Amino acid sequence: MEKKTVKYICILVFFIRMVCSLEAQVQTVQTKLYKTDVQDSEAYKSLTFNGSWCWYTDPRAVYFEGKYKRTYSGWIDNYGNITIGSYDHDTEEITTHIVEKNLEVDDHDHPSILFDEDGKLLVFFNRHGYGNSSEAPPGYLIKSKNAEDILEWNNVQELYLNDPTQKPNPNASMSQDYSHPIKLNAENGRIYLFWRGIDGKPSFSKSDDNGDTWAKGQILMMPEPIYSFRRPYTKVYSNGDSKIHFTFTDGHPDKEKENSIYYTYYQDGAFYKANGEKIKGIDQLPLKIGELDVVYDAKKGGSKAWNWDIAEDKKGNPVIAYAKFPTDTTHYYSYAKWTGKEWVNYDLINSGSWFPKTQKGRKEWAPHYSGGMNIDHEDTNTMYLSVKRDSVFEIEKWTTQNNGKIWNVDFITQGSEKDNIRPFAVRGAQKNNPLQVLWMQNTRYIVYSHASWTNTTWEERFHSSIKMGIKSPKITNSLAADQIVNIMRQTADWQFANPFDLKQVIDWHWGTYYVGVEALYELTKEDRYKQEMINAGEHANYNIGNEIFHADKITVMSNWAWLYGEDKDPEMIKYSKWVMDAHIGLRTPNKADLRFAGNPYYTEWWTWCDALFVAPPAFAKMWQVTGEKKYLDYMDEMFWISKDYLYSKEDSLMFRDDRYFKKRSENGKKIFWGRGNGWIIAAVTRILDILPQDHPSRPKYIQMYNEMTTKLLELQNKKDGMWRVSLLDPEFFDVGETSGSAFFVYSLAWGLNNAVLDKKHRPAVEKGWIALCNKVNENGRLGSVQYDGVDPYKFKEDDWQVYGTGAFLMAGKEMHQMVSEKNN
Repeated sequence: MEKKTVKYICILVFFIRMVCSLEAQVQTVQTKLYKTDVQDSEAYKSLTFNGSWCWYTDPRAVYFEGKYKRTYSGWIDNYGNITIGSYDHDTEEITTHIVEKNLEVDDHDHPSILFDEDGKLLVFFNRHGYGNSSEAPPGYLIKSKNAEDILEWNNVQELYLNDPTQKPNPNASMSQDYSHPIKLNAENGRIYLFWRGIDGKPSFSKSDDNGDTWAKGQILMMPEPIYSFRRPYTKVYSNGDSKIHFTFTDGHPDKEKENSIYYTYYQDGAFYKANGEKIKGIDQLPLKIGELDVVYDAKKGGSKAWNWDIAEDKKGNPVIAYAKFPTDTTHYYSYAKWTGKEWVNYDLINSGSWFPKTQKGRKEWAPHYSGGMNIDHEDTNTMYLSVKRDSVFEIEKWTTQNNGKIWNVDFITQGSEKDNIRPFAVRGAQKNNPLQVLWMQNTRYIVYSHASWTNTTWEERFHSSIKMGIKSPKITNSLAADQIVNIMRQTADWQFANPFDLKQVIDWHWGTYYVGVEALYELTKEDRYKQEMINAGEHANYNIGNEIFHADKITVMSNWAWLYGEDKDPEMIKYSKWVMDAHIGLRTPNKADLRFAGNPYYTEWWTWCDALFVAPPAFAKMWQVTGEKKYLDYMDEMFWISKDYLYSKEDSLMFRDDRYFKKRSENGKKIFWGRGNGWIIAAVTRILDILPQDHPSRPKYIQMYNEMTTKLLELQNKKDGMWRVSLLDPEFFDVGETSGSAFFVYSLAWGLNNAVLDKKHRPAVEKGWIALCNKVNENGRLGSVQYDGVDPYKFKEDDWQVYGTGAFLMAGKEMHQMVSEKNN
């Protein structure tokens, strides 16, 4: 027989043996698929639009019912803020609070949550860092001051729990990450805290005084030291009575040729196998790999594995979820259950490859990052899986009634445009609870950390939402106050989750959006909205860049001034005041050159109509929050110079710039740009909202407001309630455009609310608002927005921009006030 033939036969025999051994250890399940009323993940509520977590710190979300019925969760945002959030099931209010600012931009740092006997929160978090004994980062604990309240907290405790005497060598790391707090009633409420500690080894400590003091840490499990920094991965669960369940791996699948899954449980001072056979007492630690139950043997199975979750069924038997990797690009989800006599393993599904978006030309950082899965700890016959379907990871609910042999699959999300990963079944959520699962929805995820060693840019940071398994409410009445708030939230959450060019977070696009977010925050007082503006401000050091005389760059100074008015942090406006003082000192009316065409310095003055929205209100806002009259005087003087140059008294509209004074459309009409005049009327409205009633120029602003709104109401399309991109030439493109229309509705509704506009125009304003709401899809995206430009041009229904959403939110606040006052 030829050598080549013998070689092929040997290879075939090897694969047959591997498959046979795999079948002997793991069975394949049957599935039944259900796809009833499934939607894109964007159609679900967001607990946060900027939050991420890993899967080795738990619990990530807990339902607690005392005075309130609330679900609590924690995450880290892409600015490094450790945040706790709560969802009130009765009021549907979402509350968030940062417990530690700017810790580290790494999704491994997110918090775990434990409730004490009084209903107060104990929150544990960490830095995902490795250091020697002199620079090792601690773990952290922070406690809420009041029961079921996340707004007031005690000081953060630094927990240096690793015992340096247990270091195997001087260079061993002293990390304290992946916190798992457990409270045991059978041990008088003793708290056990588990983490990855010295040299990456599973470790623990205990506290008998509700976390005020802690025993010296111990290594829980020690693998064979076949290479340095061998780090077993641990998942922990307890129902809080007397038993703690553990599952371990040999190490990280990147480092292990054969990474198996192991099990043990702790009870009454000792560790046991699943059959009750005692391994050793807690005083005889650490545990050794060879002493543990083998749930899945990677050598026999032919694939290395990684543990994802562990739970306990109603009989007290352990259930484990884990992933297997025949190759780095093939991820199998598996389910293991102790029957009382043996471990039974089932392969559920090939979930696809890793989910991170690998950078071009770079090897994938984390090829074993599956979409993920989680067991419902209240009913272990239910699991939540992230499975790659049609190139996108979707969330699915898997249920079994025969211990894992047959599964029903209900699709929670389908047809999504973004990956939905790392589902987590809310701890304590019984079947009647409407919120059973949370998950991460990724807009961008390249790598888990953004430390210097990753060489990633700001724009490449992970950007994820934490989605709730509750669909956003349907908008059935756009004029109902509560539904106005709902649609504003949906559009804002969608916009934050779909950021436009993060390089421009301090440009006019975002600045305009932030004005709308301010309106939403003032209406709801939900801190998550204000905090995202603070995040952007701190990221930019409340700076605007070098082009300090460019009106577009001034926009965000209005936002910084608004934030200063809220928080009184002088750092928020220090740079802005310097810029505005430079304007006052260097730019005077007699030097102003208002020409746009042929003017090499046109950006340094308010020579185009948009400039009157982005610049003057910022000066007015600075006066409002500081009381320094020079800012208001400068704004007022310069505004009228530009207005008189660009405003057409004959048409009661404003030209975009002087190039359009004589220019005509193809239909021979004057060109008055829809959004351009939206910028203007919104600017006048914002100024009037700030200007004192007795200011000498106020009558001039009122007159301009009345002239323009009278004309705009004439130009509103009577059928659909919207305005066209070319106001005097609707035939150019006879389709309603949302950004300009939103500014018009904002200003008109403001006029009604402030008795500046006659009440007879209310139906027209309501019609305009209803038309805008009809442009918001089920995911919260506001469409039909003309892209940034300088004149009217055509757009598509799916076109969106952040400034359009900002204008919509501004209109929403005024509409809410209008309908609320009517109802009252």
